Amino acid sequence: MNALQIVLVVAVLLAVSFLFAQIAVHAGLPPAGAIVLVGIAAGGMLPRALHIELTPALLGLFLPALIFEAAWGVDVAALRRTALAIFVLAVPGVFFTGVVVAGAAMFGGGLALPAALALGAIVSATDPVAVLALFRVLAVPTDLLTIVEGESIANDGVAAVLTQTIIGVAVSGVSIAAISVAGSFVYSCGVGIGCGLGVALLGTPFLWRFKTPWIAIGTTLAIAYGSYALASFAGASGILASAVAGVALPALELDEGAAIAIDRFWDATSFVANAVVFLLVGLSLRLDRIFHEPVLFAAVVAAIIASRAILAYAIVPLGRAHGTGPGWRHAIALAGVRGGLSLALALGLPQSFPDRSAVLDAVFAVVFLTIVVQGWTLAPLLRRVDLRAAGA
Repeated sequence: MNALQIVLVVAVLLAVSFLFAQIAVHAGLPPAGAIVLVGIAAGGMLPRALHIELTPALLGLFLPALIFEAAWGVDVAALRRTALAIFVLAVPGVFFTGVVVAGAAMFGGGLALPAALALGAIVSATDPVAVLALFRVLAVPTDLLTIVEGESIANDGVAAVLTQTIIGVAVSGVSIAAISVAGSFVYSCGVGIGCGLGVALLGTPFLWRFKTPWIAIGTTLAIAYGSYALASFAGASGILASAVAGVALPALELDEGAAIAIDRFWDATSFVANAVVFLLVGLSLRLDRIFHEPVLFAAVVAAIIASRAILAYAIVPLGRAHGTGPGWRHAIALAGVRGGLSLALALGLPQSFPDRSAVLDAVFAVVFLTIVVQGWTLAPLLRRVDLRAAGA
């Protein structure tokens, strides 16, 4: 098929996805799962020439828009109050989850050490696209939403560094050095933050000088993608760069008219980008491979649930969050959704990576379970939990 036919098919699939998403909304279910199911069904019917895999490069076309939009709307005061909780979930929490999952995959699922570590790293981070899509439709307190959003954005850099380090170890045979992993993590985060802040500062004069809405929109578009590209080129976290740029810009006191135009543009852009990403997730999933490794799947799922519960109920500090409610820890425990990010990292594994097929099978199963099954039960469960701030 030529490029025009591919574009036409994708456009038709998006239209069908939007229809199913609206049906899901009226049924009281999050639309993400419906769109993923459309993608799964289409993937089984489309000719091989139209099969699409959600690689890191393809995901990178949409992540800057989604992350920038999410960060643009973050309450800075809430971010300061919840910074410690976000850090604990996004940094030591990712390492903890990765180790627990790797142990379960090795001792319970029979994977070799490199593959088990890679699987642990890939599924250690909650997915920003999936989490944001699910929690945006729920009426949750600002600080709780900030914790969930902040974790899902920040933990990407940690998971990506862990995954790339483990791939390098497995392919080259170099022994794992904790100091090397720590150095890579510090570099990735530090340079990513610097790129996001630097690009935001460079673009701000244009927003102050030219108050035309379309110039303001074009400038933020350049900042979102420019910061991501610059950080990625430097080998750092592009998502963290876009997130920092999104947080920094509103704090620089932009013109009110430009800010309103930017809000409207990014709302529409993130809506379409979300739909495309979930459609690509569905097209990339292979249902016939989900139950190839039932023992490994069960071990990994049990490890993910156990590690998330420990983080939510025993480790994450909520003392500084404003009006912490009794059900907040339940919400954090349920927010461990894996999606496009995990899928892209798994599909990006080299063909020569040991036990690559088993790792893919496990990731396919985890993503399907968390987006479709957990995603469709998350809203009803959270509606039964008291998420009101203390004293409300």
